[in-house]
Amino acid sequence: MAKFILGNTFRKKAFDNPVVRHTLWFLDLLLIGLLYGIFKLLPVTWASALGARLGRLFSKLFEGRNRHIRANLSLAFPEKSAGEIERHVGEVWANAGAILAEYPHIRRIIDPRRDFLEIVIREQIPAYSDPGQPAVFVGAHLANWEVVGASMARFGIRSHAMYAPLANPWFNRLMLRYRGMLGCELISRDQGVRPFVNALKGGGSAAMIIDRRVEGGEPIPFFGVDKPSSTLPARLALRFKAPLVPVQVERLSGPRFRVTFHEPLQVSDPEADLDAQALDLTRQIHEHYERWISARPGEWLCTKKIWPGDILRAKTDAYRKT
Repeated sequence: MAKFILGNTFRKKAFDNPVVRHTLWFLDLLLIGLLYGIFKLLPVTWASALGARLGRLFSKLFEGRNRHIRANLSLAFPEKSAGEIERHVGEVWANAGAILAEYPHIRRIIDPRRDFLEIVIREQIPAYSDPGQPAVFVGAHLANWEVVGASMARFGIRSHAMYAPLANPWFNRLMLRYRGMLGCELISRDQGVRPFVNALKGGGSAAMIIDRRVEGGEPIPFFGVDKPSSTLPARLALRFKAPLVPVQVERLSGPRFRVTFHEPLQVSDPEADLDAQALDLTRQIHEHYERWISARPGEWLCTKKIWPGDILRAKTDAYRKT
């Protein structure tokens, strides 16, 4: 949180000093712990609503943190007016705040005896009925994407989900505790590809989110503009001849969600080489993302630069000083 709020110049100086860095991490943990304690005392619907309000308040207090969201949305939706973009910026922060407030209630939200999750299957695949059959699932940072792991667990799927470790090690441990309730094996991004290869070899499944920019990734069109993207999900699916399933999450109201397992993707040209097939499948994933985001722009957590900075500066006015 402190790293997020501080300006770029002061942030670098502060975090270069080990004492200051650990102090800020500790203050982060105190603040988040206090918020989580308050959220946990409330009914889950109240906590989610309060989190959404706090998210909107944050966007107004720290206007400078809106630039990346504004730039991403402006590039994705050039036809939208400035007023519409600003409305979506507020919605993005409201959704982010709701997600934060929902972590202490994650066990309740994913409880099959409650009605917080609606699961839709567009097409059956072997993994839904036989936990020993591998599959690769891809999602986006939409609504509360964390519930995907719990949705797969309801089918008995042994999923292995990639996550990005947080810079604050204490906060990271707290988040891992909550994510550990989701019923999936958590694999750090720093562990590389091997854990997913081993999982798929053993009949498990892989789950990843690839709507963010990946340094050194393949340039693949996203809303008409190339985004450096990971082709790992596609390559794993091709290597193990496993279904590649896009998974969409929509916020219905408060902490209630619809999780849709779409039809598995198929390569456009089975005769093409594996590299071309991986690019083709990743392009199809992007097309799914575009449809989902276009339907609900305010549920897309796009607080970081989705495209390279030079592209965002050239194609939007978000970084121009007024």
